[in-house]
Amino acid sequence: MAGVVIHLAAADATYDMLGIKRLPLYYAGNIAPDCIHERKNYVREMKKYTHMRSGIPDWDFLSPENLNLFHSRLKDFADAYCNKNEERDLYKGYLVHLITDEIFIKTIREKCAAEAMKYGISQKDKEFFGFMMRELNGGDAIMAKRYPFKNDPVNMLKQSFGCRIKDYISGIEIINGTKWITENYFSGFSDFESPLIMKYENIISFINLCCSEIPKILNMYL
Repeated sequence: MAGVVIHLAAADATYDMLGIKRLPLYYAGNIAPDCIHERKNYVREMKKYTHMRSGIPDWDFLSPENLNLFHSRLKDFADAYCNKNEERDLYKGYLVHLITDEIFIKTIREKCAAEAMKYGISQKDKEFFGFMMRELNGGDAIMAKRYPFKNDPVNMLKQSFGCRIKDYISGIEIINGTKWITENYFSGFSDFESPLIMKYENIISFINLCCSEIPKILNMYL
């Protein structure tokens, strides 16, 4: 799954082409699935639930059976939330987060998996989680420092305070998630290891791919 700053960059790059009107809600939706980390007594299965991937192993996500299951869950989410309330831009952001993750898994994560195999680490090994966290944290730190956001992402998130994702993420979890993102990536004091794969140029190519693919994929669900 992509890192939170990469998700904010994807939001920043796509809001105009998607006709988003309430920008703060859209930015908040794009980080909301990851704000589950702020829940009391957090366990990994909670994140699986917010990402529509319960029962789907990370290493087997791309199998046809699991992709079909994932896509059906996204369709159900879109039908239930994305077209039926005044906060539709919030829920569209949530859906775009999940679409961005799928694109990420098909591209950058596959490259990371190939790199990890050079060190004898497969996606089923517990060491792969540490490998990916180094890549994600390092990539997010680079993007927070270098990416030319059109809108200040921290300001956008703060303007969204009070929103929630019904049945998935509470308002306080979005607030606390925003604080964590700000402190770890936008405070000027991030100290993460440099990534092997997620260099700035590679992430920019990924964002460009998202700009090309997200509008087409989103139309399949809405």
